[in-house]
Amino acid sequence: IDRNDVPPLTHANIENTFASLYSQRTEMFERGVLEVFRGLSWDYKTHTGVMFGKKLILRQVIDCIGLVNHDGANRLDDLTRVLSVLDGQPEPDSRMGAYRTMAGARHVTGTEIAFKYFRVKLFKNGNGHLVFSRPDLVDKLNAILARHYPSALALSRDEGKSQDAE
Repeated sequence: IDRNDVPPLTHANIENTFASLYSQRTEMFERGVLEVFRGLSWDYKTHTGVMFGKKLILRQVIDCIGLVNHDGANRLDDLTRVLSVLDGQPEPDSRMGAYRTMAGARHVTGTEIAFKYFRVKLFKNGNGHLVFSRPDLVDKLNAILARHYPSALALSRDEGKSQDAE
């Protein structure tokens, strides 16, 4: 757009653009999972640096006075969308997202809020401790990481069990 190198607005160009986006949807989806993973702070021992675990610590879910942080709520919504797709469910209505869910708990630190695929406990420092409720979906998140970083991931829970039996 900056170079003014935009194709003309025609029916064929619009169809081609949407067809291209549709064909790249899996790649875009996986990039979103990778971005969530890269956005985690490795300052916490629950974050292994090589895979998603059962718990995540997300920074700035609420602000310093206990109000919901829009960016933090958006990250939770992104994670909910990813988990919904991995679960084979339709994406949830964005109007009923994390911001609205957490708004009822404003100014209440120490509150634990349940979402469909995880629960989040809010703390005064703005962090949210997220605990996944579906380990099978965490395995699917880790499978996406493994496709992009094959030598970095540890064994999945099932693979570890089968090797323990040997």
